[in-house]
Amino acid sequence: MLIILILSLTVILLISYVFHLKMQIKSIGKQLENISEGKTEKKIDVSLLDKDIEYLAGNINRNINYQKQLRIEVLRNEQKLKDSIANISHDLRTPLTSIIGYLQLLEKSELSENQKEKISIIKKKSEILHNLITSFFEITIIENDRMHINLEKINMNNFLSDAMLQNIMPFKEAGIEPIFDLPNTTIFIEGDKIILQRIVQNLISNILKYGSSYVKISLVKKEHVELCFANKIEDPKKIDVNLLFEKFYTGDKSRSSGSTGLGLSIVKLLAERINAKALAEIKEDILTLKIVF
Repeated sequence: MLIILILSLTVILLISYVFHLKMQIKSIGKQLENISEGKTEKKIDVSLLDKDIEYLAGNINRNINYQKQLRIEVLRNEQKLKDSIANISHDLRTPLTSIIGYLQLLEKSELSENQKEKISIIKKKSEILHNLITSFFEITIIENDRMHINLEKINMNNFLSDAMLQNIMPFKEAGIEPIFDLPNTTIFIEGDKIILQRIVQNLISNILKYGSSYVKISLVKKEHVELCFANKIEDPKKIDVNLLFEKFYTGDKSRSSGSTGLGLSIVKLLAERINAKALAEIKEDILTLKIVF
């Protein structure tokens, strides 16, 4: 009977130990889940006095510290890279602006047709490079949160009308007669006027590059206010709407001519700064870019 009692107590103790061991492993798993989801930065806590479990928890904690230091180093290096791009872009813009200025003066000089043609090519390439450098600079400024945001109530009907008036000549030069559709009722949004101007100008520039027989700019209010820029495209299959707002995406080859692939990514970043979303959709052969407020 004594042996049976001892064995029974031993079994009970073993079961209890295994149960607590299992609960501790479950607790470690839950703590790791919280750490991986960013809910906590606390180290793994072990309450069970088991050397093997403590050894495991110690190794996990050391790995957590290493990963934390690694993330800090990665973020620091990313910041250094962004600052370097911003500084280099800023330094390059000044001499390049001067080069473009001198090329404009050369165009007005007495040159042969062959020389004028070569100057024109150099000027166009210089302007593409200038736009690329400016876009790099602007993206780094936006991503580094260095932009001052001044939210105010904006009359979108008046704002868009002014934007269209300012772009009458560019549309005429591109041979585009846009359909301009504004609602009868006045629509207001909360936004930053300067940022909104940059967004609208980038979207207009995109349409001037790629728009053709059908271009429509509209403002609608459904569940949210939607600013829409629609244009007809030749081959919808060559454009991935999920990538249109990504950096350096230019879609098919016809869209990449002279394009930096940064204009729409800037639109997306700027929209997010004023709590809006940049979306794209294709229906049949119509591509619509939307800013949803």
